Amino acid sequence: MNAILRTLLALKLLLAGITFAQAETAAQRLTIERLYSLPNLIGTAPDNFAWSTDGQRLAFLWNDEGYPFRDVWVTSVEELQPRRVTRLTGAVSAEDLSAEDPLERARAQERFELDRGVSDLVWHPDGRRLLVVLRGDLYLADQSGTVQRLTETEAAESRPAYSADGQTLAFLREGDLWTLPAEPGADDLVATRRTSVAVELEQPGDLRIARFSWSKDGRLAVLEEDRRGVALRGIPDYLTEETSMRRIRRAYPGEPAVGQRLGLVETDEVTWIDLDEKAPDKLLGFAWSPDGDQLAVDTCDHYAKDRRIYVVDVNSEGVRSRLALREQDDENETFYFWRIAWSTDSSALYFLSDRDEDYHVYSLDPEASASSASPGLPRRLTRGAWAVAEMHPVDGGLIVVGNRGNAEERQLFYISDNGDEPVRRSIRPGTHRPVISPDGRYAAVHFSNDGTPPDLFLTALSGDAEERRVTRSPLDEFDNYNWVTPRYVSFSSHVDDTTLHGRLTLPPDFDPERRYPAILGSVYTDSVRNQWGGRTAHPTWGLDQYLVQEGYILLNVDMRGSWGRGRDHRRGIRLDYGGLDIEDLESGVRYLKSLGTVDGERIGIWGSSYGGLMTAMSLFRKPGLYAAGVAGAPATNVWHALTGQMAVMMRPQDQAAEYADSSPFVHAAGLEDPLMIIHGMRDWVVLFKDSLILVQRLLLLDKDVDLVALPNAGHGWDNEGLAQTRFAFRKLIEHFERHLK
Repeated sequence: MNAILRTLLALKLLLAGITFAQAETAAQRLTIERLYSLPNLIGTAPDNFAWSTDGQRLAFLWNDEGYPFRDVWVTSVEELQPRRVTRLTGAVSAEDLSAEDPLERARAQERFELDRGVSDLVWHPDGRRLLVVLRGDLYLADQSGTVQRLTETEAAESRPAYSADGQTLAFLREGDLWTLPAEPGADDLVATRRTSVAVELEQPGDLRIARFSWSKDGRLAVLEEDRRGVALRGIPDYLTEETSMRRIRRAYPGEPAVGQRLGLVETDEVTWIDLDEKAPDKLLGFAWSPDGDQLAVDTCDHYAKDRRIYVVDVNSEGVRSRLALREQDDENETFYFWRIAWSTDSSALYFLSDRDEDYHVYSLDPEASASSASPGLPRRLTRGAWAVAEMHPVDGGLIVVGNRGNAEERQLFYISDNGDEPVRRSIRPGTHRPVISPDGRYAAVHFSNDGTPPDLFLTALSGDAEERRVTRSPLDEFDNYNWVTPRYVSFSSHVDDTTLHGRLTLPPDFDPERRYPAILGSVYTDSVRNQWGGRTAHPTWGLDQYLVQEGYILLNVDMRGSWGRGRDHRRGIRLDYGGLDIEDLESGVRYLKSLGTVDGERIGIWGSSYGGLMTAMSLFRKPGLYAAGVAGAPATNVWHALTGQMAVMMRPQDQAAEYADSSPFVHAAGLEDPLMIIHGMRDWVVLFKDSLILVQRLLLLDKDVDLVALPNAGHGWDNEGLAQTRFAFRKLIEHFERHLK
């Protein structure tokens, strides 16, 4: 190859985001079968990070061979040599996996895939042993791997936590709070019930303790959920010998929702806390002050328009609550990103709020009262054209997770109590999710980026910037494939010139002289992220890589409603699902057409849940724009949404026209292009019934639609067993192959 041709080819490759080495490597071809089978090519991500009290050792759950069953591993911060502590056994035997009958073997394989092993992990107060939960029972494991079983009950134990003095273990079982001595003797293995839901219940779980928290001095705060007033609805089950009806508590917008109340456990009695004359609709979070004297409680109304933060004084004189902060905003549309946390010395209460341009950290004097004549204004600690997703108090300030400097990333920053300029502590581009050590020196970080599957890293929070890798999860086989790295692009809205952001993925052998088919998706808010797979709620990392290998160009768009793009951008969907959001997707289509390498007649779209709503609405309202679409578990009837969606849509009794305009099934007559619906028949989040009603309506309208019904699937239809994932993704691929190629 002469120098000129080589230079031209290098330029093309550079534009495509690949190198000569990648182009000349004979990489193996990806298949759906290998991408979604065991052992997992990208490995098993470590999680459940737990620090020892002295901050010198870190325990976590992991499988270093790419299988789903996780055991306990421990490393020291000095050596960073992960050591496997337990070798527990799964519920599926080798004999089951080698059964002669193919169907029995497949069922055993599915059980094996869904057995995640240890589910909870905490250090014992002695600093040597670890308490774990395996298949709903409690075990103590020492550093040699010797395991002592503590419970063997029909009901499952969960969320174990030791008291600050190390004397007592608390956990949840059958909706109640139970305790055991931290050093149980042979006669002490019978737990003590500390709360009681021993009332006649129509449904299991109608009344339960959902969360609890220890104070420094050994008091327990509990959050009770009462579902008895929520409507009962039926989900048919066709896989039982006779068709049966599973009854679940499921409220629609405008109906009575789950009741909540906060209590303090003293001996075996619960003192329920009155926060105000009228109990708040939602108890979003609660947190003990480090000194144990106060409990902060974050609340709001059903519509997230009236937020109230209370401080409950807990002392020998009794329990007294007072309103510390009230924020009212009729334009607000979510409560999911609100957070509260105490400073390490209990002198300040931090909270996250988007009262200004985006989510930022504010500091509140816990002694002040919002109802007093001069309550004092919250002090702002962060500001600017970026947003904070998490905050973790350390001495003198906080470690926050935010997208400062690059909206696609989540980096770690140190913020002082003085509100000084943020100091970045993370180094690698990508997404960092930290668990801070008790001494505040390190963060155990769940990290990934577009080219790195999730793994555990250790980040220094003081001194010189330092990140050290602890685990390496991908298999050696991972390096045999050509994994394509996306690029980030921006373009203008065709409606109002708002700057929109996209995640563009090109085929590995991209040729700018060709015209490619393209797919928008998986469409959803917050999908333009520098993390492995972009959006991690669905396992589309492998599907995306397969599609670009097969010659598709992919585009994700952070449409209105997305986090971290500014308050006004996020509020663009208020009272209007299927409005500005699908206009932003059309802007993405126009951007693809402007590249000159996309065939405008061969652009598809797909998404699940709300992404399914946007897919269906895009096809119904914009016939001819897309050549085909796949809607997974599509929320086609907003009247049947979860009650949390009232933050966006308010009550249907008051906004009937808006509910109709935002429900795709109302617009079904506009369908002109091929639509496939994939839906789990056991889905209670977005009802399978709604897809059947839509299909029947399309049938009557003489429209063409394909329905893929998954009999054993819930809402996470592509994440509930690999056979089901492979089946559903093959259907999606076949649909696009048929209509885009």
